[in-house]
Amino acid sequence: MKVIKVIAGLGCFIAALFPGGLALLALSNLDDSEALSFFCVASILLILTIGLICAGCFLIVRRNFPLSRKTRIFTLITCLFAAAIIAFIPSFIKARSTSAANACVNNLRQIDAAANQFALEHNLTNGAPINYPDDLTPYIKLNSAGKIPGCPQGGIYHISKVGETPTCSLATNGFPWHVLE
Repeated sequence: MKVIKVIAGLGCFIAALFPGGLALLALSNLDDSEALSFFCVASILLILTIGLICAGCFLIVRRNFPLSRKTRIFTLITCLFAAAIIAFIPSFIKARSTSAANACVNNLRQIDAAANQFALEHNLTNGAPINYPDDLTPYIKLNSAGKIPGCPQGGIYHISKVGETPTCSLATNGFPWHVLE
């Protein structure tokens, strides 16, 4: 019976390699537009990996080295604490993504206001061409590099005509969207 439990414990360790490897692969593919979905998948796989490793330890160590009650309670609390941390991290990623999208939308509002000021000052009507960013630079607060602020997540802004709503290249690539409404 002891040998079967040791073999089952080793099987749990070997089985933990697959979800652990998939979790590392998912974490290595994190980019800003899909960060939350990749992290959720990786978190689930990591929880499965931790569970398999704990099961393997229990099967191997339980009979060979009996654990005291305090050690089992400490191990259980440690596993629950690790699972709680993994469960709450996606909400922090979502908050960061949402704040970056809000900053992008605010930049789009400033670009739109600068385009309207440019059109008023030059007596342009809707459809008149705008040379972005050169025409709008005098009408907007520039960043420390002397340029119009860019999208915090690397998107590219575009506006070509008076009356056109400025857009970000990340407009529909992720949640939340980088769209001026």
